[in-house]
Amino acid sequence: MRLPPEFLQKMQGQLGSDFPRLLSSYTEPATAGLRANRLKISPAGLQKLLPFVQERIPWTSDGFYYNDQEVRPAKLPYYYAGLYYIQEPSAMFPAELLAACPGERVLDLCAAPGGKSLQLAAQLGAEGLLVVNDPHPQRSRVLLKNIERYGVVNAVVLNETPQRLSQVFAGFFDKILIDAPCSGEGMFRKKPDMAKDWSEEEVAKYARWQAAILAQVPKLLRRGGEVVYSTCTFSKEENEEQVFSFLSSFPGFELLTMRRLWPYEVKGEGQFAAKMRSAAGQKGEIKRPFAQGGHTSTNEAGIRLPEPAWRALGQFSQQVWGSAERWQEWLPGGGNVVERDGHVLWEKSFLPPLRGLKVLRSGWLLGTVEKGRFRPSPAFALGLPPEAVCSAIQRFELSARRAEESSQAIRYLRGETIQYEGKAWAKGWYLVSLDGFPLGWAKGAGSFLKNEFPPGWRWVEGEER
Repeated sequence: MRLPPEFLQKMQGQLGSDFPRLLSSYTEPATAGLRANRLKISPAGLQKLLPFVQERIPWTSDGFYYNDQEVRPAKLPYYYAGLYYIQEPSAMFPAELLAACPGERVLDLCAAPGGKSLQLAAQLGAEGLLVVNDPHPQRSRVLLKNIERYGVVNAVVLNETPQRLSQVFAGFFDKILIDAPCSGEGMFRKKPDMAKDWSEEEVAKYARWQAAILAQVPKLLRRGGEVVYSTCTFSKEENEEQVFSFLSSFPGFELLTMRRLWPYEVKGEGQFAAKMRSAAGQKGEIKRPFAQGGHTSTNEAGIRLPEPAWRALGQFSQQVWGSAERWQEWLPGGGNVVERDGHVLWEKSFLPPLRGLKVLRSGWLLGTVEKGRFRPSPAFALGLPPEAVCSAIQRFELSARRAEESSQAIRYLRGETIQYEGKAWAKGWYLVSLDGFPLGWAKGAGSFLKNEFPPGWRWVEGEER
């Protein structure tokens, strides 16, 4: 690997006697990791499904190492069911440090592609609210796809600047994660091409950007709230100096902890994270209640649908679960079902007005209504709880437990039509599941099932994700 001489000189001055250890780490292979999606499966449950994940990642509760020379987890059907997320091991540290709790309002400010967002979502469960944002339009669409594929139902996905968010969400959040854009020095081993663009000017550019992002935190965070600032770079200008400059500019905050992960000390790439808290929380600040945002019984969910949408949803529910009202049982508490331009969504009841913001998704997209007919969304399927799968009377069950069964699941994931000799399929929607986990939809058409797995989510031969 060829590294910029100026970078090496800078690191030698920064590390001193540890510099040879950093150099030596570049001759070693990068490590691979994945995380169990606790919204769907426990870490122990994932170990039973994937025998190649046994060694735990020490700084997170649900992460595992695996050998990427022997297995390709992204080419297994369970990956498409959202049971795990493939993530660089050190990248799991910042969200673990933030430690979101059920019922809290959490913001992931620079979220794409969404690995840390999904980690926070699992910490929250179906309670509270997760707002995920990325200012880059294309990256925010990738973020939306991952939020939906992994079954997150209590998330809002935005494509905005931090400055505009602070105008709408003033003092709204309990916890904020800022995984800031950076020069990426900690990823040079894993992604050598990143080193080609490195320069002191790039470091300075990112430092200015990071300072501008951090300056919005006091506007967004409630009193007593906490923020984690993280990067995947080594430079002090982007790490410690950012933290100390922020604390100097906003004396109402205090530093709780700060840590670096060096690739020569851990099995992972470079990572920096610092956790800070609004000091007002140390002076008897009472955390505001979450009666509106916490879990309530399903029958407390408000349903604000026009009659055509209500009727269409009932007809769909009758097909899948045998009851026109059964779909309501799968809704979390503390929210409302609304229709926006033909889109039927479940949204958190305490969500502030989002007018003027670039909103990709304001809640759990259940589906769309066109010409009096309801079409379920892929996100609806992936967000359903296990009891919704078990209760479906029109259900197509796939399996990946054995090779011959797995090939059938792969055909569905490729978007192929489902057809068996002598098998007739009743008209209407079918919930497709994989070993009991929701996977998608299909539609009965007599002699075959029309595959409704979305094109942008499909299995692509030879593609790694």
